[in-house]
Amino acid sequence: MSFPTGKPHVSYSEVKAWKDCSWRHKLVYIDKIDKFKPSPNIDFGTHVHAECEEYLQKRTFNLDRLESSIRSGWEKKGFENPDTWIKEAKQIIDEIPEFLEKTFPSWEFIAAEHALYEPVEGSDIKFKGFIDAMIKSKNSHEQDRLWIIDWKTTGSRGWAADKKQDFLVQAQIALYKYYTSQKFEIDPKEIKCGFVLLKRGVKKGKACELVEVSVGPKMLENANKLVTSMISNVTAGKAIKNRMSCTYCEFKNTDHCPGSIEYPAFTNSR
Repeated sequence: MSFPTGKPHVSYSEVKAWKDCSWRHKLVYIDKIDKFKPSPNIDFGTHVHAECEEYLQKRTFNLDRLESSIRSGWEKKGFENPDTWIKEAKQIIDEIPEFLEKTFPSWEFIAAEHALYEPVEGSDIKFKGFIDAMIKSKNSHEQDRLWIIDWKTTGSRGWAADKKQDFLVQAQIALYKYYTSQKFEIDPKEIKCGFVLLKRGVKKGKACELVEVSVGPKMLENANKLVTSMISNVTAGKAIKNRMSCTYCEFKNTDHCPGSIEYPAFTNSR
């Protein structure tokens, strides 16, 4: 395998990591330096995603199972306050049925965790991804539309407006739309997509929010350029530090990335 990562595929998370900082991408995906630390936020998302998948497939959920899985996971990893996380998870899942019916009237299940493994144009590399949810719903003209949904667990404030409009965030769902249309030979115009924010610590009835993403031809083009550019640069061995992204990097000022810089907040001065 000639691709420097040793894998015949790339994923959105890997492409995003490269775009954020190609040097960090090299450390993680090529040098295989693992600095991953368990996080209750990540584990919480995993448990909630699993229950969302269960509901999509069977139109039922099991809050007792959800509580048990979170409690045992928190105990095993030494996370604190399991009761708070359990309460928040239960609220989210409890609101999923009404949210889906209200947002996607008469929705029908198509797939959950649907696997994509599609060729990247102009490359021997494949794009690998998993679509959290694919459902069918009718629009205002009673026409069927395929919806591609990605669940995102968040804090009580959800996403700020700038994050909702961030190209790099939207690129994930755009790529899922592109490769789904290619795989099933569906006109992209027939596919709608968005993120569903699953919020912790909010008032009743406020746990779920649809962030619809308008993905037109230009967005699809730019998202694909992002992938092909990543593949081209990684293949060429180009890895440059993005010193604007040092602040929260796990490699900051380590032997793997000496001389990291944390930029101070910009201030107006005369």
